Amino acid sequence: WKVYPPLSKGSTLPRQSSTDYTEEQLKDVEPTLDVVLKPGDILYMPRGWIHQAVTLPSTSSSAKKQQGHSLHLTVSAMQNWAWSDLLEILLPEALDATSQSTTSTSLRQGLPRNFLEYMGAIHETTSSNEDLPEGLKQAAEAHGDEDEDKEERQAKQLKLQQQEQFREEAKKRIMRVCKEAMSMIDAGCDQIGKRFLSDRLPPALFTKNELSFTSESKDNAAALATGGKVWPNTMCRLVRPGIARLALEDNKAVLYHCVDNSRVYHGNPLSPMEFELDDAPALEMLLTTVEPHWISVQDLIHDDIEDKMDIAQSLYDEGIFAIVQTETPDRNVQTG
Repeated sequence: WKVYPPLSKGSTLPRQSSTDYTEEQLKDVEPTLDVVLKPGDILYMPRGWIHQAVTLPSTSSSAKKQQGHSLHLTVSAMQNWAWSDLLEILLPEALDATSQSTTSTSLRQGLPRNFLEYMGAIHETTSSNEDLPEGLKQAAEAHGDEDEDKEERQAKQLKLQQQEQFREEAKKRIMRVCKEAMSMIDAGCDQIGKRFLSDRLPPALFTKNELSFTSESKDNAAALATGGKVWPNTMCRLVRPGIARLALEDNKAVLYHCVDNSRVYHGNPLSPMEFELDDAPALEMLLTTVEPHWISVQDLIHDDIEDKMDIAQSLYDEGIFAIVQTETPDRNVQTG
């Protein structure tokens, strides 16, 4: 295996996988690593680094130094997981929210009249002509040789003032959008989390019957099997870390999970569960309780014990939660 560094700054930490390189493209590049991998070895390469793999001749005498067989699995990490991916979500939504603001009409105001007469590349003025296209550079140099009269200097000064004023007005509006984007960071992260849940494989779960456990209580009385029924003293937890995420959308607490995902990429759409906003604290407690910890239904943050039971029951029925009954079920409260 030969591993090469990125060929340019632009190909460092790429957002998408590259196409295959040719030997011609790599002929003058010194490999950072040249190593033989054996069965069971793992090789980590930073995103954007280039690898070249060839099989070695077989060591078997009967194979007469023919090429050996080789099989490797490449796993890519951090795809669509860059700051630019978050900003791609944030900025359009921030622009839309700012444009529809009920407290400011700044972004809905019309552009200055005749602004095209002093803005754009053809009107660009810089202290140096080095950054201008060749044609504009020649025009600027030719014009510089002419004597400017007072009227021309005034017109140029006016254009510069108009350009500066336009840029200042644009900057104010851009900063307003950025300020709105800052207030939406949590919502943008939820969007990234939701996309990740949609992209990932379903967890390797037990069968539904195995998600309900029984054990002996501390006073050595035999605990009763509940048949999947949740009680106030039922203990529960998320079956796997990271398989579900809570978001607040349209005055609802929406829970996204990947339990129903297909093993075919995007074979099944996400099937979110909707709850009332006052259910959110209880849901947050449930989603953050993972192995080896358990939480009792009656300890959830909610005013109503029946609502606590209903929330936990719905998550268990969805296959997101495991439950265990360590004590005789408290049947003083019934739901459903």
